[in-house]
Amino acid sequence: MCELQKDIKFEDAMKRLEEIVKSLEDGNLSLEEAIKLYEEGIRLTKVCNDILRSVEKRVVLIEKLNGEYIQDDITNDIYGGLGQKE
Repeated sequence: MCELQKDIKFEDAMKRLEEIVKSLEDGNLSLEEAIKLYEEGIRLTKVCNDILRSVEKRVVLIEKLNGEYIQDDITNDIYGGLGQKE
C-alpha cells in the first residue's frame, strides 16, 4: 500500500499495521524498506487514532442524548467538559 486512502476502514488499517509490524519484526528488510514501512505504519496509526477518536465522540454524544453519560476525569480532559451534566 503506497498511498493511504482517507476513507480506509479501521479494520483494513489495523490489518495492514499488523502486516507491517510482522515485516519489521522479521528483520529481513533493507534499511530503506524498513523506513518506508515504519512511515506507513505511523500514518496508519494516525488514521486509526482519528477513527477511534471520532467513534468515541459519537458514543459520548449518543450516551449524552440518552441521559446515560457519566462524566469522569478522562472524558472531561478529552472533551473539555462536553459531557458535563447541565
